[in-house]
Amino acid sequence: MLLLSIILLLLISFADGTGTITLDSLLITQVQDTSAPKENSNAYIVTSMISRQGFFVDAGSSNDISRQLISIYQQQVQSASKPPQFVFITHGHPDHTGSIALIQQLYPSTPIYLISQQAIKEAIQWIDFYCRNNIYSTSQCAVDYTKVLRTLTSPRTQLIFDHPSVRLNAISNFIKGESSYAGLLSLTTSSKNYLLFTGDSITIRSHMFISNFFDTEKLPSSDDALCAWAGSMQESVCTVKLGGRKPIILPGHGTISTDISYANDVAMNIAWLRSVRRLTFNSCNATLVWAEMVRQYPDFAEASLGAKGALNTHVPADANSVNCNCVNGLPTICPVYHEPPSCLHLDRSDSETTLACDMQ
Repeated sequence: MLLLSIILLLLISFADGTGTITLDSLLITQVQDTSAPKENSNAYIVTSMISRQGFFVDAGSSNDISRQLISIYQQQVQSASKPPQFVFITHGHPDHTGSIALIQQLYPSTPIYLISQQAIKEAIQWIDFYCRNNIYSTSQCAVDYTKVLRTLTSPRTQLIFDHPSVRLNAISNFIKGESSYAGLLSLTTSSKNYLLFTGDSITIRSHMFISNFFDTEKLPSSDDALCAWAGSMQESVCTVKLGGRKPIILPGHGTISTDISYANDVAMNIAWLRSVRRLTFNSCNATLVWAEMVRQYPDFAEASLGAKGALNTHVPADANSVNCNCVNGLPTICPVYHEPPSCLHLDRSDSETTLACDMQ
């Protein structure tokens, strides 16, 4: 398995903000926002070197990603008119739906799927929010998303991809984490390479956006969600290797991982969550919390993302829950230190997680 990891790293090339894997006559390209290289890798192109057909997973957020997505796809399929066979949107956050308008304009016949009607509803609510606040462009807001976005009801018949011996599957039974309603897409080849496009459900770098805002129209206290999310990430380390599969994890944010590097990525995510909880339960000041997280994890959290990090779901709610009595961001550090509430998944060590996988 270590040899596979080395070979995979050799096959990944980075140029002009993209990374491409060549595997079983497939090209899998991770399109990155060159203006935020640590944060936005939230769009993928998969094309067959045999049939010259392809599809997209997620659609990024910026005009930069939109231009790259279409340009690279057209080069790979060797056609400016051949439409993608489908687009799969992992979840409804607007940094994953930004190119839908351009895709619809250029390829109106291409179906665009989300895992459920609830995921579509959340996507439209976020798009409306972005349009009302002039974050999306006029062209992005001119689309009737109620007609464009489709529910994935039968992956076997809807996710059509012309490439020999490839099996596609959509996974919906995943715990609420970074988004309220999310789906994962898996692609298995005849040689048992197992590609898992996770969106933001598993590996996430730089923010902890627990998004069930539109369920209640108010920001939730989400510490229980963080705990459960940590557990689902730990469990995924065990399950991706089942059945002799050779897993490759393609996250919505961060770098592509093999099973070896993925275990390390998840361990880093868990450490990040442990650290941020210790801070949010002991500070009333989100600016201080985020600055400290950037200091501790300089390659994991970008300074500009504090406002996007949903810290307002934790600060000052977490500190107030332990009677810190926050007022207008003060005290920056609570006078008495409080351990965060017990969480099995965050309290146990990484070695205990590894042992649990081995026992399975």
